[in-house]
Amino acid sequence: MITAIRSLGLLAALMLSTLSAHAESNTLMQHLQHMRLASVGVMTDFFMYTGLEGDRKYARRMDSDMESFEVAIEKAREQSEGSAHAAEVEKIRQRWLSFARSLQANRDAVKDLGYADEQSVERLNRLNEDLVNQIGAVYQKIAGKTPADPMIEKTREMALLLQEMTTHYAASSSVTMDEEFLSQYRNSMQELTSAFEFRLNDLKSAANQRSTYVLMDNINNKWRFLRNSITRQHEMDVPFLVISYNDRIIRHLEELEGRIHSS
Repeated sequence: MITAIRSLGLLAALMLSTLSAHAESNTLMQHLQHMRLASVGVMTDFFMYTGLEGDRKYARRMDSDMESFEVAIEKAREQSEGSAHAAEVEKIRQRWLSFARSLQANRDAVKDLGYADEQSVERLNRLNEDLVNQIGAVYQKIAGKTPADPMIEKTREMALLLQEMTTHYAASSSVTMDEEFLSQYRNSMQELTSAFEFRLNDLKSAANQRSTYVLMDNINNKWRFLRNSITRQHEMDVPFLVISYNDRIIRHLEELEGRIHSS
């Protein structure tokens, strides 16, 4: 009898330890997701800032996204302290600092000269891509050991796809760069929209509870406007509306993720 009670106690302790580790991993994945969104968002802001010759609105957006990243990286450092992921998070921080220095140099050029050197912008873009890929690799490594709810994964993938689409849109419509550079963004736009549509259709089928009807309807309506704008890119488009709708859909997706967490 005593042996059985001890066994149950050990089993309960093991389950609590597993649940705690799972929760910590999920929290770290959330911080990594916020870093990905913020780092891609900074490039959208920069392209708009460049295209509009140093518009203060997009300078403020850059500052806000930079702050969001830094808050997320600090939380990730605290969360991973003493764990196997601490070194990986530190490497992300070091790469972020390199990107931030390059970003500031390009911002200064736009402020002082009205434009940024093409090669400097391309280097900045590569640094950003490397940063996002590094964050994504750590995210996937954790996800492989602690998989999140499939619906939560879908909402996060969709949010990142949206952020990337908006960056491509901003680059193609706002930056004076060589054709080879811009063609990379135009050519991948259809792939990104198709990937988003595929996940959205899956999400419609899965998130069909009464509590999510209004939220999904909001996502669908805003997505129709955004899709038409970013794929057609005609002279009647208003870039700041595209970015505004992108922000709203991402907020809806995060709200949906919160509801999934609480259900």
